[in-house]
Amino acid sequence: MELLLLLLFLYILYFEFRAVRIVNLDKISKKEFREVNLYKYNVVAHVHTQFSFDSLGKPSDIKKAMEENSIDFVFITDHDNTDYRLFEDDRVFSGVEKNTPDGRLLLLGNTLPVISHPHNFDFEHYRWKGDFKEGYLYEFIDIKDIVVWNKFITGLALVKNIIIYPLTRNIVHKWNSLIPIDKWRKLYWDRAKHLNIIGGLDLHVKVVYQERTHGLLIPSYRAGFKWLINKVYSKQPIRTKQEVLKALEKGNLYLSINQKFIDIYGEDKEGVKILGESLKLGGNINIKSLKKGITFIYHNCNPIVKTDIQEFSFKVDKEGDYHVEVYEYDFKIFNLYFGFRPVVITNKFKVID
Repeated sequence: MELLLLLLFLYILYFEFRAVRIVNLDKISKKEFREVNLYKYNVVAHVHTQFSFDSLGKPSDIKKAMEENSIDFVFITDHDNTDYRLFEDDRVFSGVEKNTPDGRLLLLGNTLPVISHPHNFDFEHYRWKGDFKEGYLYEFIDIKDIVVWNKFITGLALVKNIIIYPLTRNIVHKWNSLIPIDKWRKLYWDRAKHLNIIGGLDLHVKVVYQERTHGLLIPSYRAGFKWLINKVYSKQPIRTKQEVLKALEKGNLYLSINQKFIDIYGEDKEGVKILGESLKLGGNINIKSLKKGITFIYHNCNPIVKTDIQEFSFKVDKEGDYHVEVYEYDFKIFNLYFGFRPVVITNKFKVID
């Protein structure tokens, strides 16, 4: 009995802190982050409702979840129909998810194409077989793809979450530790680095118990809208569907996991630049990150800065594509970080002469 309890304890310990990374931090100068006048919006994409054959959520459930999570805009993408258009307003937009000869495609707002499930190779109708065309977005994170990518590990992690549920009250506790970020980053860079990225929830409500307006949903929009948000930046207020779509198309955003947010902008002799814009050589990327996090700056997909400094400015002295990733962790022993998992992945600044 004691041996079984010990094995159970080790199993829980391993899967609770299994993402372990050695990180040798770089010495960089701290700089107080200067606030600039930018508009920021929380946008959720790839959501299914009762108009999809495999989901049960209602428009009223969407609105309630937006309220509770401070979500500004939601893109509905029901399977093979746009019936949500009957409930569309100035914050929730109808779209579609459909199979094409090239693979699975989203049309946000029925106009902006997104290559959906680009990391899902298990199903023929998901696997992208077409070109990565200019003007398309690349769904860098789709939560369903994490499950499919490594079913065995996902299953073991789920069992661990069920066991410790009385402590966490969260069945998807640390779901982001399952993201194979290094493999997905390489896939993206090798195939579609010229495309801007977006995060998709692919959220389906499978179980509903409602004796009142907002009853029990599994999984719920209330919980799901915390998991993955596209943090959109703009220099002007965004008020219309077309303005949101234009910001997404330009890549003016980063992916925020579990509502972990940073502040980031570029600055050069022309002024302030936001993600997705070009930055002149000699300009700076200014970052205000997490108090307990590690920030990586990548140049052409290679990490060039690793720091736990919360506020700093980085001078860009080479042409190419720069993006930022932020990771949280549970604890560290010297330079060994336990429970290391991504919480922010940005679109790129293109640095030019």
